[in-house]
Amino acid sequence: MDLPKRTKKKFENIITLYGRKPVLESLKDESVQIFRLHVSDSNKEGETINETLRIAGLRGVEVVTHSRRELSRISKNSRQDQGVAVDIEPKKYEHINDYDPTTSDLLVADHITNPQNLGMIIRSVVASPMSGVLIPKKGCASIDALVHKASAGTLLKGNIFFCETIDSGLENLKSKGFSIFGLSSDGTKELGSLTAETKKQAFVLGNESNGLSAQAKKFCDELIKIKLHNEVDSINVAAAATLVAFRPVTSSASLSTTLND
Repeated sequence: MDLPKRTKKKFENIITLYGRKPVLESLKDESVQIFRLHVSDSNKEGETINETLRIAGLRGVEVVTHSRRELSRISKNSRQDQGVAVDIEPKKYEHINDYDPTTSDLLVADHITNPQNLGMIIRSVVASPMSGVLIPKKGCASIDALVHKASAGTLLKGNIFFCETIDSGLENLKSKGFSIFGLSSDGTKELGSLTAETKKQAFVLGNESNGLSAQAKKFCDELIKIKLHNEVDSINVAAAATLVAFRPVTSSASLSTTLND
């Protein structure tokens, strides 16, 4: 039987974290909305497990006990879930369809498969003046405890948007009036030369090994590059994201004045 539309949307906005420390930290943070706590029936009593159950009780969180196999299907990482997982509803995690910006500056992850890289990208974007990061559910690393850890907890502090595929996400941004720039060594313009005349800009960063996907390139208005020196031909995608997120932004008028001085 199909789930009601409202229920589907609710589950769409849920992220599952696992591991005893991340789960306990989430429960302790009252700004984090908890949907459900999952525990394995194989867990032995201990300080962390007892504290997790105690706080869940205080917050009125539903606790569901599973077999070890059932829990591994929920966490999708039986080696590292440590017998516990939690479903959370981040306040700033929403479908790109629900985003209605007047001005914006977004970073888009295109097939970023390494959880550490994705977490570090999120950390840089959340710490920067950018409005958020768009992460397709298909093709990118799952938003889980590994990404949460690599983001140093910033995953729950900034705007994270999701879509089903890179195609649907970029098509959505196009419909909202975004200019889309793809980061590529084949770029015809340098990142530092971009001006802020376009009010809605999205910067797409491609896979760690293969760069921008063919699907992403077809939506790009222009390919841009980061100027590298000393015969270095590439940098880590998380480092590139930091440069994009904190790039100096100038208007064409101020750039013209500088060039004419």
